[in-house]
Amino acid sequence: MASKSTTYPPEIAISLNELAKLEYLISDFSLLPRQPVHSVLSGKHASKLRGRGLDFAEVRQYVRGDDVRNIDWKVTARTKVTHTKVFTEEKERPAFIIVDQSSSMFFASQGTVKSVIAAQIAAIGGFKVLKAGDRIGGIVFNDSSYESIQPKRSRKTLMHFLEQVSLKNQALPQRNRIESKQDIINKVLFHAQNSITHDYVVVVISDFQHLNQDGRRYLTNIARHNDVINVIISDPLEMNLPETKIPVGDGQNQVLFQGTEPVRNRYNELSRQTKQENIDYCLKYGIPVMELNTSEPLVEQIKNSFGKR
Repeated sequence: MASKSTTYPPEIAISLNELAKLEYLISDFSLLPRQPVHSVLSGKHASKLRGRGLDFAEVRQYVRGDDVRNIDWKVTARTKVTHTKVFTEEKERPAFIIVDQSSSMFFASQGTVKSVIAAQIAAIGGFKVLKAGDRIGGIVFNDSSYESIQPKRSRKTLMHFLEQVSLKNQALPQRNRIESKQDIINKVLFHAQNSITHDYVVVVISDFQHLNQDGRRYLTNIARHNDVINVIISDPLEMNLPETKIPVGDGQNQVLFQGTEPVRNRYNELSRQTKQENIDYCLKYGIPVMELNTSEPLVEQIKNSFGKR
């Protein structure tokens, strides 16, 4: 855990106080897309259930089994055909945010490191959900452990969740070694699969490195009965290794590395292939994707992403 006396630039590590300040952003723009569909972060969603609900939806022809109390007599008299009113029920949509704070997220060739962007997105989404009156909770994980917070309609719960995000975020600069997160991300998604029931909004914020078939299977199971959105965070350098020397290390040792042209081409090809496989997987199972990068202003990226959706 990072020392309380240690402070880092906001592009490197972010405090709970800095995450709390992001609440003001939710009034500056809407997370709803321009198209006439519901945003996965907008809070309450219209359910597929039809009946005597809160909101009038439409008038259609009466069919056997419809509640006669909902007959629209004015339309029936005008058309000479029996019509009934249909209502849309409103359902609670608790949100569950999964935040990656592992070693691979502590990287940026320019701008803000991926782990800070992930923390900021979690905070903005959390405040938006809480303002809409829905329950909020989630999981934050690093290379070796995770903290799970049960969704509650409580500011205290959201702040506790963001505190766990901040603690793991500020511990990243002081980690002693870099580990693969394949095992931990599988454990996290397996835990989420068994904890989440149905009709949740599940937001997974990660670079999705080392996501294997087991992890994808757990994610697919979650998506069967819930709305899932994957937020993929990447850095330009990960897709295009430069010709110049760059420092690389494992958390303990560091060397200057300059790859040959065949090595660079192979690295770039594998990186793009991995990213495209993750996107293709999401498209196959109807999971929306928000792509973010470390080099552009976060607020503008969010506006553009939801505008395109």
